[in-house]
Amino acid sequence: MIETAVELVKFVGGLGGLASATFLVYDRVYRDQPSALFVPKDYKANLRFTKNAAETIIIDEIIVRPPLLIVKRANDLVTSNEERQALFYDGARLNPEKVLIILKPLKERTFALHGSSAEFEHTADDQTITLRCRWQNTRKPLPFKRYIRIKITSGIIRTMREASLANKV
Repeated sequence: MIETAVELVKFVGGLGGLASATFLVYDRVYRDQPSALFVPKDYKANLRFTKNAAETIIIDEIIVRPPLLIVKRANDLVTSNEERQALFYDGARLNPEKVLIILKPLKERTFALHGSSAEFEHTADDQTITLRCRWQNTRKPLPFKRYIRIKITSGIIRTMREASLANKV
């Protein structure tokens, strides 16, 4: 009887230790994760990042699969003068695909989504588009990168854009 009680205490203690370790990993990896969502604004569909923790994070990669959309002005290293220069001069060196977004604590930022070609306009409404955003924190960087994955259909993006054009949102 006592041996059974001791084995039960060992088993419960092992489960408690496993639960504690699982929570610790979850807390360190996912707690400060920013939220990302799509919103209609300024006559287009936009990608909005929201940070609810008191720590600055850096989003350094946004991959769109299939590559039908481009996230505009998502490089905080490019000044507004360099953006204007790239509009007027074809030879201006500007890498619009480079992503570096600095998201301050308890803030949100919005970036416009542009269809990269006429191919986006002719896709089926049920075509799934996946955005994968790589992020890292600045206080205690981990040795691996963390990702946010967002899925949406091209029909929803077109509907958001049309609702924004009609001033419904």
